[in-house]
Amino acid sequence: RRTQHCLLRPTKIGGMIYLAIIAKGDVVIYEVKLPGPSSAKNPAENQLQFIVHQALDSLDQKTWSGTNMFLREVDRFNNMPVSAFITAGHIKFMLLHQSGIDENSVKQFFYELYQLYIKVSMNPFYLKNTPITSRKFGDRVFQCARSHFLR
Repeated sequence: RRTQHCLLRPTKIGGMIYLAIIAKGDVVIYEVKLPGPSSAKNPAENQLQFIVHQALDSLDQKTWSGTNMFLREVDRFNNMPVSAFITAGHIKFMLLHQSGIDENSVKQFFYELYQLYIKVSMNPFYLKNTPITSRKFGDRVFQCARSHFLR
């Protein structure tokens, strides 16, 4: 089942980063294409969900093998790594991006995204494991991506 895209902004940047937040039961509660550094070839838009869902198996194996929230690269598709972050509540942040992006930038982005997610989840009007449709959340995710990936 496809969720509503909360933030799709046209960008003049040639690259692309795909972010998905996945709740328990592998339900996508937020997804967005973010601007990234220029790249020669990006996967087709309809492939993005498949690539991220394919990486969930690798993520499940790595989740129980360590105690870190930031799991680094869990899978790779056509020289594009899928990086992952898992919260204490087992919400998964998956990021498909170009291989030229610094790992520390990805890690810092995930930690800022985690803070934003905590604020949304603490909202008494947000129902747990439902799609995040807040425009403010989307704008802040976009700002975080811009500050970490477009230096």
